[in-house]
Amino acid sequence: MSELRLLTSDDYLAHRQLMSHAFGRGGVVEPPTEPKEPSKETIGILDEGRLCSALTICPFTVYWPGATKGELAMGGIGGVATFAEARGQGHVDRLLCESLVQMREAGQLVSALYPFSMHFYGRYGWGWVGEKYQATLPLRELPASKRLAKRLSDEMAKEHLVEVYSTTASRYRGAFTAGSRNFSGLLDASDKRLTYAYGIEGGYLLWRYPSGEGAGEIREYMATTPEAERALLALLRDLGVQVAQGRLTLPTDTTLFCHAIHNDIELKTEPVFMGRVVDVAAALAALTTPQPDGALTLALTDPHASWNEGVWKIAIEAGSVTATPTTEAAQLSLDIQSFSQAFWGTPGLERLRRAGKVDVWDEAAFTRLAALLPSAPVMCWNHF
Repeated sequence: MSELRLLTSDDYLAHRQLMSHAFGRGGVVEPPTEPKEPSKETIGILDEGRLCSALTICPFTVYWPGATKGELAMGGIGGVATFAEARGQGHVDRLLCESLVQMREAGQLVSALYPFSMHFYGRYGWGWVGEKYQATLPLRELPASKRLAKRLSDEMAKEHLVEVYSTTASRYRGAFTAGSRNFSGLLDASDKRLTYAYGIEGGYLLWRYPSGEGAGEIREYMATTPEAERALLALLRDLGVQVAQGRLTLPTDTTLFCHAIHNDIELKTEPVFMGRVVDVAAALAALTTPQPDGALTLALTDPHASWNEGVWKIAIEAGSVTATPTTEAAQLSLDIQSFSQAFWGTPGLERLRRAGKVDVWDEAAFTRLAALLPSAPVMCWNHF
């Protein structure tokens, strides 16, 4: 019989070997010279004492406009892996279900992950949320400006990045709060290539030259004012003397293309990641809303988190929200994936209804829920 439990220091080497098998193409893992702990949130399945599958829950705090505190606790799912000979036995199913229990107990109301397969994780209630651009810019075609950003010293860079990032990221659901980010890691040269930090009041960009031919990496680009944006674009234009193109990730509501547009700009639109609501009642209670007092009844299906199943009476009173089980007839119905997408804000409830993802028996109730869960931009600049 297989055993499911949190991993300990005794499992460290076995866990690293599993990670190498799944993500490192079988690279040799040396035993640690001193005892090391796996992440305290790593859950494993052992068969006859041998680790065969694992998953890690990374605790983060993310910005959340519309929440009472402006942020929520989030569980980031990563390191989902199974040895090849142990696949097809339902191990990941057990791990994902257990992760929902663990996240709920930890007060992580929402969850996100970067999937190897959207279809696979969609079966467990995660759905794509948010939209972002992968952009390639022809640098010499960007507009010039007399005002340029300056290179930041190591001492100044982190403080400046935190200030600008916090202003920008707090507009988006799912963006890590500044305290959840490793800014030092953004600036390091662990691969023996420098990361150049350039800043101006209200903006910064992080630039890395390509290791060979190809586009430069604009590791991060933030501008909170038109003046900062023009200055950063002008600096990228000057970097274009050496490198023809630069690649970067942008939210789809970026203002960059209001300042610089060209036929040679290449854009690929893709989801930010997959998101889920872990605890529906607690997540709704974390919101605040300006809409008038009222109530609606919502039927939810969530076969992997029984605490979310059933009909809920969602009441709004003086801006606060509560959700309690009810025997009243449902006015609306969603599965947990569609509810999660609506809660995150992109795709919004209106779009989900047009896609046939919402059953509506009372239009006033739908209008009230759409006002409680308005469309909102989702973005995250971190991987986990």
